[in-house]
Amino acid sequence: MVRLKKRSNRSSKRGTVSRTQRKVRLVLFVVGLVLVGVGLNAVRNWYNIKNAGVPAGHTVATISTDAPSEQPVPDSYSVPADKPLSIQLPTIKTEGFIQQVGVDKENQMVVPSNVNMAGWYTKGALPGDDGLSIIDGHVHGLYAKGIFYNLGKLKAGDIFSVTYGDKSVRKFKVKQVQTVSTKEADTALFVRDKTIPKQLNLITCTGRFDKESKTYDSRVIVVAEAF
Repeated sequence: MVRLKKRSNRSSKRGTVSRTQRKVRLVLFVVGLVLVGVGLNAVRNWYNIKNAGVPAGHTVATISTDAPSEQPVPDSYSVPADKPLSIQLPTIKTEGFIQQVGVDKENQMVVPSNVNMAGWYTKGALPGDDGLSIIDGHVHGLYAKGIFYNLGKLKAGDIFSVTYGDKSVRKFKVKQVQTVSTKEADTALFVRDKTIPKQLNLITCTGRFDKESKTYDSRVIVVAEAF
């Protein structure tokens, strides 16, 4: 009887191993491309944020951005004589220039295009004038703290000031510091206190960050009066 030799399966194993290796290499290659793309995008965002231009002091911002500039604002920044130039909050060791902000296409108040700047809402009163004035600011950017990072640390009785383009100064005293939900913020921000003829409200984000809406779930609102 002739015995048949059992065929070796080494060649089939080699083929299987070779195909597996090719698949692994392909997956690693694709992953590498993705990581490179993510890295380049992060570098591009960082470069754009760090090198974005400083807004002109005589223009009104009408577009909000999710990635505001973090570039230092030069001392040469200027505004018209009758517009607010800067804000000084000594009790929280904060100061910075003020940008003029309006409303966007959705009729929402625009936030400053630079994290180091506050934004005076031009649809309201001038800070220190009769009526309600509003100044907003970022709590932070992607890489740096914003001008209003410590806004929630202000307390009733604290004094701060707003300097105008002509170097005149308006002083304010904090009356109240409150935290409200984002849904309630629009209403709370525009509430006039009948006992304050020259009211200035400051606002920034706080609370928990919501990745879907790309914003925080609460707002800090500081109510102050001119004196």
